[in-house]
Amino acid sequence: MVYPVRIYALRINNEQCSTIVTAPPEPLPRRPGKKGIWLLCHWVPMYLLAHVMAGILIGLVLAGFVGDRRVVALAALGAVLPDLIDKPLGHIVLAGTVNYGRIYFHGLTILFLVVLAGLLLYHYHQRIGLLAVAVGMASHQILDGMWHNPVTWFWPFLGPVPRHYYPEHYLWDAIWRQLSQSSEWVLLFLIIGLFAVLYRRELTTAINRLASPPARRAVVAVLVLAVIAALAAGWRFLL
Repeated sequence: MVYPVRIYALRINNEQCSTIVTAPPEPLPRRPGKKGIWLLCHWVPMYLLAHVMAGILIGLVLAGFVGDRRVVALAALGAVLPDLIDKPLGHIVLAGTVNYGRIYFHGLTILFLVVLAGLLLYHYHQRIGLLAVAVGMASHQILDGMWHNPVTWFWPFLGPVPRHYYPEHYLWDAIWRQLSQSSEWVLLFLIIGLFAVLYRRELTTAINRLASPPARRAVVAVLVLAVIAALAAGWRFLL
């Protein structure tokens, strides 16, 4: 049986517990918290670039086995893919029904389908890229501790993902929290440095291509759009 839960912001033992179940229909394990409130704690997840870094480390190990540096970027992509898909999907597209950022791509069903597709691709075309993405996705689920949320992890076999009630603009606030973390900026520069060293040949080729005037104009246009987007996002956070 799956029951809806209401989400509040609460800190317990210096960690954020976001899921609070009041008046449960069945006895639930009690967590440290306010008297008379039953808590199912959903602890603060790893930030985005921490997942990317984990994917890079896994990709480096894979690259040592298969001799292909491209799997590093693909493993890093897989490590961040669940959040890139599930959080906008859950908190924006499905805000009226689920309103949760750990849904389908945080579950074993989608992971199994990606692994299966990767095995078929490797069997018929000897391409390991999709399997590297799958390994990155698996690392994301492990680091998020998805076994603590079996309904989502084993979706759809234990029932639908329950509806959650996060505050309005929760996703934007979460993005702002990540941007304000100094550790994320440290990881950003570290990741940029690692990719610059790992893909220095490809980077050199790309820089040489930018010597043409059309390529320079395209880069300037992209940078202008990025600045406009950053200003728009910053203005949104100030409101």
